[in-house]
Formats: sequence, C-alpha cells, structure tokens
Amino acid sequence: MKIIFALLASCFFLLATAQQKTTLRVTTPPGTDAVYVTGNQEALGNWQPDKIKLQQISDTEWEIALALNFPAEFKFTRGSWQTEGYRVPFWEENKNIRITHPVAEQVHIKITSWNDRKDGEERFSFPVRIQQHYSTVFNAQRTIAVSLPKNYNTATNYPVVYVLDAPGLLKPFVLSLDLLSEKFIGSDGIDYGRDNIPEVITVGVFHTDRGYETKPKFNYTTDSTLLLEGAEKLRQYLFYELVPYINQQYATTAYQAIVGHSNTGHFVLNLPLYSDNPFKGIVSFSVNTESDYFVQKVSNFLRQAPEQIFIGYGTLDNGFNELGELLAADLQNKRFVNTNLSVQSFEASHNQLPVLAASTAAKHLFRFYKNHTNFMDASAASSFSVAGYFDAYVEANKLYGIDLNITTDDLFTVAEIAMKAKKIHLFREVIQYSSQQKQRILNHLIFWMATEINDQQTADSIVQLLLTAPSEEDIYLTHANLPQYDNYLCNVKRSPATLLRLAEHMFRSTKQFQLEFAYFFARTAYTHSLELKAARKYLDYCKKNFRENRIFTREDLNRLDQRK
Repeated sequence: MKIIFALLASCFFLLATAQQKTTLRVTTPPGTDAVYVTGNQEALGNWQPDKIKLQQISDTEWEIALALNFPAEFKFTRGSWQTEGYRVPFWEENKNIRITHPVAEQVHIKITSWNDRKDGEERFSFPVRIQQHYSTVFNAQRTIAVSLPKNYNTATNYPVVYVLDAPGLLKPFVLSLDLLSEKFIGSDGIDYGRDNIPEVITVGVFHTDRGYETKPKFNYTTDSTLLLEGAEKLRQYLFYELVPYINQQYATTAYQAIVGHSNTGHFVLNLPLYSDNPFKGIVSFSVNTESDYFVQKVSNFLRQAPEQIFIGYGTLDNGFNELGELLAADLQNKRFVNTNLSVQSFEASHNQLPVLAASTAAKHLFRFYKNHTNFMDASAASSFSVAGYFDAYVEANKLYGIDLNITTDDLFTVAEIAMKAKKIHLFREVIQYSSQQKQRILNHLIFWMATEINDQQTADSIVQLLLTAPSEEDIYLTHANLPQYDNYLCNVKRSPATLLRLAEHMFRSTKQFQLEFAYFFARTAYTHSLELKAARKYLDYCKKNFRENRIFTREDLNRLDQRK
C-alpha cells in the first residue's frame, strides 16, 4: 500500500512540475526596440535580463512560446535591469509576474512603461513633468516630478519645495501650493488673487527602494552617526546632486524647503543638523520617539533653529504622534520659545495627515511673505517708524529670494490695522507714508477709514483734495459712495454747503456722472434750503437728461419738483 501511495505521489509531483509550452503575448509602449523575458528557471534565463528575447509581431506586440515549469516567476526588460518593464505605475512595487499552473490559452501581459522611460504625466490628475537624471551617489537613474508655477518665467526666480515620498505627498502639496500662490492680474496690473505665498517650484522625489533609503536609525549605541547607509546616500543625493540639478535647470532662488512623512519625516528633521544643509524650510509629519538620542538631539536644535520648521502630528496617528505631542507640550509650557518653529495637531490618521496639514505647513514655510500680522507689535517699539517697518518687511521677504515693492494693498492693510486698533496717530503716519509712495492708498479708502475712527483732520484733508483736482478714480469712487460724503459733511461736520461745493465741482469735472452729481446738488440744496436758484437749474438738468441710474428715479425727481 505504501509503495502504491509513493508511486501516486511521485506521479503527482511529475505532473505538477512537468514542462508545458506556454505562449506569452506582451504589449509595450510604441517605440520599444527589443523585449527580453527573465525569470526563475533555465527557460526564462535564470534572471539574466538579456538572454531570452521575444519575437516582434507588430510595433507594440511581442511573443514567445516557452516550455515552463510551474510555478513560474518572471519579468520583462529591454536587455538590462535598468530597462525593466513596469505593469503598474512606476512608483509602486513592480512585483514578479507569477503563473502557478499550466494554461491552455495565451498569457497576455501589458507593459505600461520602462524603468528608463517613465512617462507619468497621464497618470497624475495635476500638472507635473516626470524627469530622470543619473545619480553617482546611487549609481542609478533617479526619477523626479517637477511642477512649475502657472506663470513660470525664466526672468523670475522661484523658491523650491522638495517633496519626498512623492506618490503620497506630491499631490496635496502641489495643489495646496498652487492654490495659495494663485494670482489674477487685472487689466490695471493689480494682482487680485489670493497670493498668500509666493509662486514656487515643487519637486517630487520618488524612492527606488524606500526601505533602504529612508529607514530611521534608532540604535545609536555603536556610533553616533545620524543616518543609516541608505538614508545617508539619500542625503548626499539631495544635497550634492538634486538641488544643484534643479538650480541649474530652472530659475530658482536660494530658498529651498523639504517635506517628509513618517520615515521621511524623521529623515528631514536630521538635515538641519548638517552644516551644509541647503534647506531653509523643513516640514515633518508623523515622527515617533523610538530613540532618546534622536529626541534629545532634535529638541536641543529646535530651541534655536534658524530654519522655518513645521511639525505636524495626527491625534489618531498612534505611535507616530509622540514627538509632536512632546514638542507641543514644551512650547505650551514655555520650556523653550522659537518663533521659527510651529508644532500643530490635526484630527487625522497616519495617511490623512499630509492632506489635512499641507496648506498649514506651506503657510508656515512662507509666513513672512506679505505678512503684516506683527504690525501692531512692531509699532509698540519706542524707535518705531512706518518707513522702518516697511524696510524690515522688504528685508524679511528676501529670505525667499524675493524683492518686493510696497504696494497699495500693503499700505491699505496696515492702515486698516491701525484703524481697527483706533490708533489715530499711527493711522496718520501710515497715510503720510502712503502719500510718498508710487502706489498709494486710494483717497476714498483713506476717507472711509478716517470717518470710521472719527479722524476728522484726515477726512477733511481728503475732501479738500476732491475739491481741487480729483482724478478719474476719485470721481468714480465719490459717485459710488455719495451717501458717505453726505453723512459726513451734513451730519458730522454740519456743513451741507461743503457738500454742495463738492457735488458742483464733481459735476464740472466729469461727463460720465454729471446726472448723478446734479441730482445730489439739487437734493442737498432743497433739503437744507441753500442755493435754491442753482438747485432748480440742476433739477431741470436731471429731468431733461434722465436715464436709469443707481442714485435716483423719476419719482425722486417728481418729489423734488414739488418742493420748488
């Protein structure tokens, strides 16, 4: 009985391992010059990438029939491992193709890209350029994705944000950076966009072997080097190859920032500890505290770090929120203070965190850009001057390699801050400084802010400007805001005669809005029983030239006519 069983088992083994002809039909991208199969047995070349060549049957189809043993595992190349074929997006693990048992029909396989010819643009739902360049550090081709600003111009230099773990981190950062920096330039040349940060170049870094390149070093008992072999190679690649390459290829400033998550989040926190670190901004998500040595080293550095550093952690990211919680507690309890450091929590799990935190992190990296939130604190200094404040503001933005001009928006922003704080003297200093600039605050906006804080001296000065030589913009804004001038001159200043002078002067200074100013003169005159002869003239003008407008109707004219 044992002999029969042994014979049966032997027959089963022979059947299971017997060779059988299997036809492989492979579809490749156009322009493929040769295709080889390589795998786990002699018929497949024993993993030699240039031994078993397929026959070409069309521009994009290749075929071979092989006597295979099962299970069979294999891949395709164009003759070397540097030209390995991918059936999945190139940033995903390209597993062996596996056939476990004989099949009667052809086996169809589609190669979507080659290792040296990665074409990833159509795989992304956001604009990037997939590029390759050779790394001497890794002795291999590296893949990066570059996203340029919509308004990219080689005559302008841009800060650069490098994003490690590109498959997961690149999309939220490209989209966040794009939205935060969005511009809309009107026909008047003014930027009406959000413009919360400058336009930036974003570079996504794909890892050939993420485990090798990014594994943190937790055991420092044998030596005190910060990084393991693979991570040290990644550091050298970034410092000495990728950053110089991007600076050579594109119009960049000296401001570079880098983003990492989990393993790469741990990695980027080590970079400022190197004296030749090129990154002035660091974003680190989801970092644990496996090593007391690392925590102490990083914590000591963060107390006085000159770089803009953002550390984000998820409240639902158990095991990867320890460093964030520790640093947040230190900052809250004022065990140290560093305004360059921001540590924030998000209600997020490990993979949710980068999506939720990307915009907040980006705003911290560029927190000095067009930022006037410190204006009131700065104004408290005994040596403060508005001119000195704006000099410092321009200098702070040079961190990003950007030379800013003081704009109308800058001036209005700080004037409004002073207005809301009801600091009349500070407000007047801003207005005085504005009057000396090429781009200055619009007269009507100054008038409006002055009336908000009852600064009659400034409001009166604007009225006097409007009574002398108003610009077309002044005329339009006065016409659009006549009720404000009516309220101020008649109710606050008790001077309707000044309002009549203003309306008459504007009437003579414009063709487009004469009808509205004529009505306003007539109404004010009849209301206050002033200059009634002139009022009748302007009322007749309105009746004769009436057209639909936003100031008055025919019924308004009839009511005034009855008061003559």
